[in-house]
Amino acid sequence: PFVVAATLALANALYGLFVVPESLKPENRRDFSWARANPIGTMVTLSKYPVVFGLGLALFLAGVAQRCLESTWVLYTEHRYHWDVRATGISLGVVGIAAAIVQGGLVRRILPKLGERKTLTLGMSIAALGFFGYGIAPWGWLIYVILAFASFGGLGMPAAQGLLSKSVPANEQGMLQGGVASLNSITAIVGPPLATNLFGYFISSKAPFQLPGAAMFLASLLALSALLVARSTFKRIPA
Repeated sequence: PFVVAATLALANALYGLFVVPESLKPENRRDFSWARANPIGTMVTLSKYPVVFGLGLALFLAGVAQRCLESTWVLYTEHRYHWDVRATGISLGVVGIAAAIVQGGLVRRILPKLGERKTLTLGMSIAALGFFGYGIAPWGWLIYVILAFASFGGLGMPAAQGLLSKSVPANEQGMLQGGVASLNSITAIVGPPLATNLFGYFISSKAPFQLPGAAMFLASLLALSALLVARSTFKRIPA
């Protein structure tokens, strides 16, 4: 799997280098700066935009929630539903298909009709409910029912990125996207150890009670917090 992943990553890099056209116009390019060439420098620069700071925090919380789900999915489904490697692989394949349908097809229809604020609110609300549903589902087959609903949580990210891109000038769009990517990388540092330790504790004999879905409930709480932060940030965005 690692060799296949490396091959795909290399193919992606070559495609970007030789096929994808340059989208940044010369007048919107900026001189290179070491002060901005790191996650902290980027976020400090972008923090002058209140909307970017607020939505960035919301995306960070939502990202940690997603990492909690991803890092415990195999452990959780094996422990609670006794899924084997094949069952887990099928479930993750279905997750990918659902994400492709929602983010690759439905989002372009829903966003223009609801607008970015309502779409973000809808997506984050569904995500919070979906995480909670995973945590309480008593049977493995019910996961697929919840998954069909929870996949619409993927509407939140495109809506948030749309709002973010409108909040910074054209010559800072690249830095914005780099900052968002940096935040996403940090969630991958914070989320997995947080979620796996929480899961491990609540299935151990040390826990006051058994709660295999503890990491899912944490993810739900984080997604709800992200929604509240985003809703608060909307007050700073002109209607």
